[in-house]
Amino acid sequence: MKSFVLLIFYTHIFLNAKCDDESIDNTTHVAYGEIMGYASTNVPAYSNENDTYISYESYYLYGVYMGIKWQCVEYARRWLLIRKGCVFKSIVGAADIWTEVDSVQRVIDGKCFPLKKHPNGSPLPPKNESLLIYTRSGIDMPYGHVAMIVDILPDFIRVAEENYDFSYWSRNYSREIPYRMINGSYYVEDEYPVFGWMIVEDNNQTKPLDEATINILIKLNGSLASTKQYETIQQQIRQ
Repeated sequence: MKSFVLLIFYTHIFLNAKCDDESIDNTTHVAYGEIMGYASTNVPAYSNENDTYISYESYYLYGVYMGIKWQCVEYARRWLLIRKGCVFKSIVGAADIWTEVDSVQRVIDGKCFPLKKHPNGSPLPPKNESLLIYTRSGIDMPYGHVAMIVDILPDFIRVAEENYDFSYWSRNYSREIPYRMINGSYYVEDEYPVFGWMIVEDNNQTKPLDEATINILIKLNGSLASTKQYETIQQQIRQ
Protein backbone atom coordinates (compact mmCIF):
# COMPACT_ATOMS: atom_id res chain seq x y z
CA MET A 1 0.00 0.00 0.00
CA LYS A 2 1.99 2.98 -1.21
CA SER A 3 -0.12 5.68 0.39
CA PHE A 4 -2.51 6.92 3.00
CA VAL A 5 -4.64 9.77 4.04
CA LEU A 6 -5.31 12.17 6.73
CA LEU A 7 -6.61 15.10 8.58
CA ILE A 8 -4.74 18.18 9.66
CA PHE A 9 -3.80 18.89 13.28
CA TYR A 10 -0.67 20.46 14.72
CA THR A 11 2.89 18.89 15.65
CA HIS A 12 6.76 18.28 16.38
CA ILE A 13 9.95 18.46 14.34
CA PHE A 14 13.52 17.29 13.95
CA LEU A 15 16.11 19.92 13.10
CA ASN A 16 19.10 17.59 13.01
CA ALA A 17 21.06 17.29 9.80
CA LYS A 18 22.60 13.97 8.88
CA CYS A 19 25.50 13.67 6.49
CA ASP A 20 25.31 11.11 3.71
CA ASP A 21 27.11 7.91 4.60
CA GLU A 22 28.03 6.02 1.47
CA SER A 23 29.23 3.11 3.60
CA ILE A 24 25.66 2.25 4.59
CA ASP A 25 24.46 -1.08 3.24
CA ASN A 26 21.38 0.05 1.35
CA THR A 27 20.22 -3.52 0.84
CA THR A 28 19.51 -3.96 4.55
CA HIS A 29 15.82 -4.22 5.41
CA VAL A 30 15.05 -1.47 7.94
CA ALA A 31 12.86 -2.33 10.91
CA TYR A 32 9.55 -0.55 11.46
CA GLY A 33 9.95 2.95 12.85
CA GLU A 34 13.70 3.13 12.20
CA ILE A 35 15.11 5.99 10.12
CA MET A 36 16.03 4.98 6.56
CA GLY A 37 17.61 8.31 5.66
CA TYR A 38 17.31 12.09 5.60
CA ALA A 39 16.33 14.38 2.73
CA SER A 40 16.62 18.14 2.32
CA THR A 41 18.97 18.40 5.33
CA ASN A 42 16.52 17.58 8.11
CA VAL A 43 13.53 15.50 6.99
CA PRO A 44 13.86 11.90 8.21
CA ALA A 45 12.09 9.05 6.44
CA TYR A 46 10.91 6.17 8.62
CA SER A 47 10.46 2.56 7.61
CA ASN A 48 6.96 1.10 7.48
CA GLU A 49 8.74 -2.27 7.00
CA ASN A 50 5.92 -3.67 4.85
CA ASP A 51 3.88 -1.72 2.31
CA THR A 52 0.71 -3.61 3.22
CA TYR A 53 0.99 -2.74 6.91
CA ILE A 54 -1.14 0.08 8.37
CA SER A 55 -0.39 1.00 11.97
CA TYR A 56 -3.32 3.39 12.52
CA GLU A 57 -0.96 5.34 14.76
CA SER A 58 -1.03 9.05 14.12
CA TYR A 59 2.12 11.13 13.99
CA TYR A 60 2.32 14.75 15.13
CA LEU A 61 4.95 17.41 14.65
CA TYR A 62 4.64 20.27 17.13
CA GLY A 63 0.93 19.65 17.34
CA VAL A 64 0.40 19.40 13.58
CA TYR A 65 -1.07 16.09 12.51
CA MET A 66 1.01 14.55 9.75
CA GLY A 67 -0.81 11.29 9.09
CA ILE A 68 -0.59 7.60 9.82
CA LYS A 69 2.93 6.39 10.59
CA TRP A 70 4.82 5.73 8.22
CA GLN A 71 2.76 6.15 5.07
CA CYS A 72 3.76 8.15 2.00
CA VAL A 73 1.15 10.87 2.61
CA GLU A 74 2.55 11.37 6.11
CA TYR A 75 6.01 11.92 4.66
CA ALA A 76 4.84 14.38 2.00
CA ARG A 77 2.87 16.41 4.53
CA ARG A 78 5.76 16.39 7.01
CA TRP A 79 8.28 17.38 4.31
CA LEU A 80 6.08 20.34 3.37
CA LEU A 81 5.73 21.37 7.01
CA ILE A 82 9.44 21.19 7.80
CA ARG A 83 10.68 22.74 4.56
CA LYS A 84 7.85 25.18 3.75
CA GLY A 85 5.78 25.54 6.91
CA CYS A 86 2.70 24.28 5.04
CA VAL A 87 0.38 21.26 4.98
CA PHE A 88 -2.42 20.02 2.73
CA LYS A 89 -5.93 18.89 3.54
CA SER A 90 -7.22 15.41 4.27
CA ILE A 91 -7.56 13.02 1.35
CA VAL A 92 -8.54 9.38 0.95
CA GLY A 93 -5.33 8.21 -0.69
CA ALA A 94 -2.19 9.64 -2.24
CA ALA A 95 -3.67 9.51 -5.75
CA ASP A 96 -6.42 11.88 -4.60
CA ILE A 97 -3.91 14.66 -4.04
CA TRP A 98 -3.94 15.03 -7.83
CA THR A 99 -7.71 15.39 -8.09
CA GLU A 100 -8.74 16.93 -4.77
CA VAL A 101 -5.90 19.10 -3.47
CA ASP A 102 -5.38 22.46 -5.16
CA SER A 103 -3.39 24.29 -2.48
CA VAL A 104 -1.25 23.99 0.62
CA GLN A 105 -1.87 26.04 3.75
CA ARG A 106 0.71 27.75 5.92
CA VAL A 107 0.12 26.56 9.47
CA ILE A 108 1.24 29.74 11.17
CA ASP A 109 -1.34 32.07 9.59
CA GLY A 110 -3.62 29.99 7.36
CA LYS A 111 -2.42 31.57 4.10
CA CYS A 112 -2.96 29.27 1.10
CA PHE A 113 -0.61 28.75 -1.83
CA PRO A 114 -1.76 27.13 -5.09
CA LEU A 115 -0.54 23.72 -6.21
CA LYS A 116 -0.07 23.76 -9.97
CA LYS A 117 -0.49 20.45 -11.82
CA HIS A 118 1.91 19.37 -14.53
CA PRO A 119 0.66 16.11 -16.07
CA ASN A 120 3.21 13.50 -17.08
CA GLY A 121 3.92 14.66 -20.63
CA SER A 122 4.02 18.34 -19.68
CA PRO A 123 5.92 20.83 -21.88
CA LEU A 124 7.67 21.96 -18.67
CA PRO A 125 10.16 19.66 -16.91
CA PRO A 126 9.82 18.41 -13.33
CA LYS A 127 10.81 20.97 -10.72
CA ASN A 128 12.63 20.54 -7.44
CA GLU A 129 10.50 20.57 -4.25
CA SER A 130 7.42 19.35 -6.13
CA LEU A 131 5.10 16.49 -5.25
CA LEU A 132 5.27 13.50 -7.62
CA ILE A 133 1.85 11.82 -7.70
CA TYR A 134 1.18 8.25 -8.80
CA THR A 135 -2.15 6.80 -9.91
CA ARG A 136 -3.87 3.89 -8.24
CA SER A 137 -2.40 0.74 -9.71
CA GLY A 138 -3.87 -2.64 -8.83
CA ILE A 139 -2.94 -4.49 -5.67
CA ASP A 140 0.55 -2.96 -5.54
CA MET A 141 -0.72 0.63 -5.31
CA PRO A 142 -4.40 0.60 -4.39
CA TYR A 143 -4.18 4.15 -3.01
CA GLY A 144 -1.54 5.51 -5.36
CA HIS A 145 1.68 7.01 -4.04
CA VAL A 146 3.30 10.38 -3.43
CA ALA A 147 7.00 11.24 -3.29
CA MET A 148 8.81 14.55 -2.90
CA ILE A 149 11.15 15.62 -5.68
CA VAL A 150 14.32 16.72 -3.90
CA ASP A 151 16.79 17.10 -6.77
CA ILE A 152 16.78 17.43 -10.57
CA LEU A 153 19.51 16.05 -12.82
CA PRO A 154 19.65 16.25 -16.63
CA ASP A 155 18.10 12.79 -17.06
CA PHE A 156 16.89 11.84 -13.58
CA ILE A 157 14.88 13.17 -10.70
CA ARG A 158 15.71 12.25 -7.12
CA VAL A 159 12.86 11.62 -4.73
CA ALA A 160 12.33 11.15 -1.00
CA GLU A 161 9.44 9.08 0.31
CA GLU A 162 8.09 6.56 2.77
CA ASN A 163 6.36 3.20 2.29
CA TYR A 164 7.88 2.42 -1.10
CA ASP A 165 11.12 0.67 -0.22
CA PHE A 166 12.46 -0.32 3.18
CA SER A 167 16.25 -0.16 2.84
CA TYR A 168 18.73 2.39 4.17
CA TRP A 169 19.37 5.29 1.83
CA SER A 170 22.99 5.55 0.72
CA ARG A 171 22.55 9.28 0.02
CA ASN A 172 20.08 12.05 0.84
CA TYR A 173 17.26 10.65 -1.29
CA SER A 174 15.49 7.32 -1.70
CA ARG A 175 15.56 6.76 -5.48
CA GLU A 176 16.58 8.18 -8.84
CA ILE A 177 13.87 8.02 -11.50
CA PRO A 178 14.59 8.68 -15.18
CA TYR A 179 12.73 11.29 -17.18
CA ARG A 180 13.09 12.36 -20.78
CA MET A 181 11.69 14.72 -23.37
CA ILE A 182 9.70 13.20 -26.24
CA ASN A 183 8.37 15.49 -28.97
CA GLY A 184 8.64 18.52 -26.72
CA SER A 185 7.01 16.90 -23.68
CA TYR A 186 8.62 15.64 -20.46
CA TYR A 187 7.85 12.18 -19.12
CA VAL A 188 8.83 10.62 -15.79
CA GLU A 189 9.39 6.93 -16.54
CA ASP A 190 8.85 4.78 -13.48
CA GLU A 191 7.65 1.25 -12.83
CA TYR A 192 4.19 2.51 -11.84
CA PRO A 193 2.01 5.06 -13.69
CA VAL A 194 2.49 8.70 -12.75
CA PHE A 195 -0.21 11.39 -12.87
CA GLY A 196 2.43 14.10 -12.88
CA TRP A 197 4.03 16.60 -10.52
CA MET A 198 2.50 19.42 -8.50
CA ILE A 199 4.44 22.62 -7.83
CA VAL A 200 3.84 24.83 -4.79
CA GLU A 201 3.43 28.34 -6.21
CA ASP A 202 4.61 30.26 -3.18
CA ASN A 203 6.55 33.10 -4.85
CA ASN A 204 9.30 32.57 -2.26
CA GLN A 205 6.88 33.37 0.56
CA THR A 206 7.42 30.08 2.38
CA LYS A 207 10.46 29.00 4.37
CA PRO A 208 11.66 26.09 6.50
CA LEU A 209 10.45 25.96 10.07
CA ASP A 210 12.75 27.84 12.41
CA GLU A 211 12.91 28.02 16.19
CA ALA A 212 10.66 31.08 16.38
CA THR A 213 7.96 29.44 14.28
CA ILE A 214 8.19 26.22 16.28
CA ASN A 215 7.72 28.19 19.51
CA ILE A 216 4.62 29.84 18.05
CA LEU A 217 3.22 26.44 17.09
CA ILE A 218 3.82 25.16 20.60
CA LYS A 219 1.93 28.14 22.03
CA LEU A 220 -0.91 27.73 19.52
CA ASN A 221 -1.29 24.03 20.14
CA GLY A 222 -0.76 24.02 23.87
CA SER A 223 -0.31 20.76 25.72
CA LEU A 224 -0.74 18.64 22.58
CA ALA A 225 2.48 20.06 21.14
CA SER A 226 4.46 20.10 24.36
CA THR A 227 3.49 16.72 25.77
CA LYS A 228 2.97 14.51 22.72
CA GLN A 229 5.24 13.76 19.84
CA TYR A 230 2.66 11.34 18.56
CA GLU A 231 -0.30 9.37 19.83
CA THR A 232 -2.36 6.39 18.80
CA ILE A 233 -5.85 6.93 17.47
CA GLN A 234 -8.08 3.89 17.62
CA GLN A 235 -10.98 5.22 15.61
CA GLN A 236 -12.35 5.31 12.08
CA ILE A 237 -10.24 7.45 9.73
CA ARG A 238 -10.79 8.21 6.08
CA GLN A 239 -8.64 5.87 4.02
